[in-house]
This record gives sequence, structure tokens and C-alpha cells, in this order.
Amino acid sequence: MGLLGAIVLFSLQTTARSIERAAQQLTEIPHRDLNALYIRHLFTRRSYHEIARRYGDLLEGSIETSQDLLVYHSTLVWELQQEEAIRRSFWRSLLGSGIVIAWSILGLALVPELITRVALADFFLGSAVLGALGCLLLFGVLLRVMVRSATMENVGTALRA
Repeated sequence: MGLLGAIVLFSLQTTARSIERAAQQLTEIPHRDLNALYIRHLFTRRSYHEIARRYGDLLEGSIETSQDLLVYHSTLVWELQQEEAIRRSFWRSLLGSGIVIAWSILGLALVPELITRVALADFFLGSAVLGALGCLLLFGVLLRVMVRSATMENVGTALRA
């Protein structure tokens, strides 16, 4: 669990750097409808969601759009969504593991009772095994989300070149 947490932390650090880089590139594009000082303030405060929202509003109302603005905005939005997906998947995995661990500890506390009732012991053991399999599935989903993040980061770099 600790190793997976370290991997997720490393992935989130990489995603945070990508978000900052995309926001920096986006804020460097001058636009007459946005206050440059306000956008710089948002960037300094790391309000990347607000920057994405402001530029998204700008893109919705615009007939002519800069290709760079579109690329950097979509990159920023994708990176923000990816960070949220990694966090959500990690917390689901963590919660699932906590539930299985708590269930197992409860089973240990009930060992004297479970010895006399074989059917109840089998149910308890079966549910713990199913819970552990569910945790493996959740961790698999987490790893898939993180791999998708690494793959798309390489694609994003190639598109910018």
C-alpha cells in the first residue's frame, strides 16, 4: 500500500508540473478580452481551474480562435481532469482497502464465535476474499488511470513540437 501511495504521489507531482506548464503557456497568449494582471494573479495563486474556466468562456464566445490558445486550453483542461481522476481513483482504492482491513480485524475479533459456526465462518472468509479481489480491481483501475496519464503526456509533448 505504501509503495502504491508513493507511485501515486509521484504521478500527481508529474501531473502538477504538467498543469503548471500548460497554464503558463496559456497565460502567455495575450488576449484583449482578458485582464492580463488578473490572469497573472490567478496563475500566481495556482487557480488553474479558474484560468481554464476563463479561457473556456473566451473560447465559447469567440468566432476566430488562435490554434495555440485552443491547444493549450485543451491541454490544461485534460491535465486537470486527469489529476482529478487519479485522486478519485486513489481514494476509492484507499477506502476499499480500509473497509477490507476493518472487516478482517472484525473477523479476528470474532474468531471464538466463528469456530463454533462453520457456515458463518465460511461466509466471513468468502466475503473477505471477495473484498480483497475488489481492492485488486480498484488498484488495477488506479494503475490504468495513471498509465493513461503517462501515455497522454507523451502525446501532448509530441503535439506541441
